[in-house]
Amino acid sequence: RTDILSNQFDKAHVKRLLKEKAAKTIDDVLMDQDVFTGVGNKIRNEALYRAGIHPQSIIGKIPPAKITTLINAVLAYAKIFYKNLVKSGENKAFQVYQQEFAADGSEVTMKVLPKTKRKVFFSEHKQQLYK
Repeated sequence: RTDILSNQFDKAHVKRLLKEKAAKTIDDVLMDQDVFTGVGNKIRNEALYRAGIHPQSIIGKIPPAKITTLINAVLAYAKIFYKNLVKSGENKAFQVYQQEFAADGSEVTMKVLPKTKRKVFFSEHKQQLYK
């Protein structure tokens, strides 16, 4: 029900799981394999950019419509990501991940998250912070 590549993926179930983690940041929960099985750092960064959500947003502060947009962005980008990976052995369809400028032309900020030590890439211009 949480595997992003499965036909059994259940958006309503994932929304319930997100509500249970309302106090956490969206960047951490996107990497939680019990909530979004199959999401890695690249998919996380790209989905957040496409949904217009800042990675350090608090889940409970993100409007429900934006949560839906994010879930749809995760699913859509995962298909692109894995299709390119299978086709060519690599994926270069990045709008924000490891980019100097995002697809909209805005500057990309890179931070290393203290908890996970992973890099996060985002556009302050396009991605709204919900706190």
